[in-house]
Amino acid sequence: MYLLPFPIIGGLLAWATIYFLGFEKQRWGEFALGLAAFFIAMIIQNPVQQLPLLGMGIKSNADVIARGTAFTIGVSIWLGLIAGIIQEGAKYLLVKGKSLNTGLFLGLGFGITEVFIIAGAALAGALATGKPLDVPLSTALISMVERYFVVLFHVGTGIYLAYAYREGYGKTGLMAMIGIHTVIDSMAAYYQLTKSAPVMYAVEVISALVALGLLYYTIPKAKLELPEEEEALW
Repeated sequence: MYLLPFPIIGGLLAWATIYFLGFEKQRWGEFALGLAAFFIAMIIQNPVQQLPLLGMGIKSNADVIARGTAFTIGVSIWLGLIAGIIQEGAKYLLVKGKSLNTGLFLGLGFGITEVFIIAGAALAGALATGKPLDVPLSTALISMVERYFVVLFHVGTGIYLAYAYREGYGKTGLMAMIGIHTVIDSMAAYYQLTKSAPVMYAVEVISALVALGLLYYTIPKAKLELPEEEEALW
């Protein structure tokens, strides 16, 4: 089964879910701001994650695994923590003082951008190595479900961060989102390093539960907002 369409379909299904939850009017300014936030976060995140590892002579996943289980867990936590701090921090800086709908579409833009960057990177890797992107159907479906819930996770965190700031506990809310993001991304990093199937399934289940929980809490609050026109922060 050709992998590439499946994560894209997952992201688009998440977008459709938001649409059918009552957010028919697209806020393209905030969506584009989410796109920009993703690239800003990645520009900062990747060097911060990788430079300390390169300084220790770590150049591949195999180098990490060769240093033992404790080191692998430590690296996974490091990667997840930095991702949580930078990604949620970028969202927070851009939604503080803004409406919950701004948070929603910024998170949507962030998540959809990530989908297409991942798909593009997979395609570029396949073209560079000559290896086909054929995977078992189960793997393709898992990639679709994963992207579906990851996009919804970014939507939920975007709304939650805007709501927490409005209610006066923005920094506490930010710490909570960083903590949740760290747990999920640390487990995902551990799976990428070890290819442990149980960890992969645990990540999928936890991501789904967190995304659904965030939406259950935040979507009703966002729907209560009166329609208003806001300019995106640039």
